[in-house]
Amino acid sequence: MKEERLEEVMEHFGGAVEKTVEGAANALDKSMNRAWSFGPVRLIGKALSFCAGAGLMASYFPLKEKGCHKAAKFCLISGGIIIIVQAAELLIFRKKN
Repeated sequence: MKEERLEEVMEHFGGAVEKTVEGAANALDKSMNRAWSFGPVRLIGKALSFCAGAGLMASYFPLKEKGCHKAAKFCLISGGIIIIVQAAELLIFRKKN
């Protein structure tokens, strides 16, 4: 009898946790969508993405000097991909006024 009660309590607790997490995720999603509608937030997001790509590409040189050739190539290629994708996104998905 105790095992059945424990299973009931655990299922109830799991359901409560799931409901709370889903509510928090929905609230976060709604607030992020609202924030993304503002121009400065989009500008900062794009700038951070470009900086991340440039930073990865810049890390190529110190990594290559240390002898980490595979990591250096990975950083160079992934940084280039980030910059290319961000540039393509800016060209393809322009916000219409």
